[in-house]
Amino acid sequence: MGRQVLLYLSHVVKRIIDSVTPQARATRDEEEHEGFSLASLVMVIGLSLYIAGGLGFYAKTHLWDTLTEQQKGIVMQAMMSNDQML
Repeated sequence: MGRQVLLYLSHVVKRIIDSVTPQARATRDEEEHEGFSLASLVMVIGLSLYIAGGLGFYAKTHLWDTLTEQQKGIVMQAMMSNDQML
């Protein structure tokens, strides 16, 4: 699964770099160039959400659940004071 994620992300980065560079813009007129398809965008967004959800679940189970109630209170208090300062 990790290899597929890296493959899709590297493909997206390659397309973005190709579309931004001046050489690619010049050859784009000469060659038939495909844009991003809806399916590829949905896949990248879905994989990004999957990764973010997995990291959130990991943080909750391995970090937050190991804290005591006093430590959780300190973290919550720090988050509230930080939010008020912004």
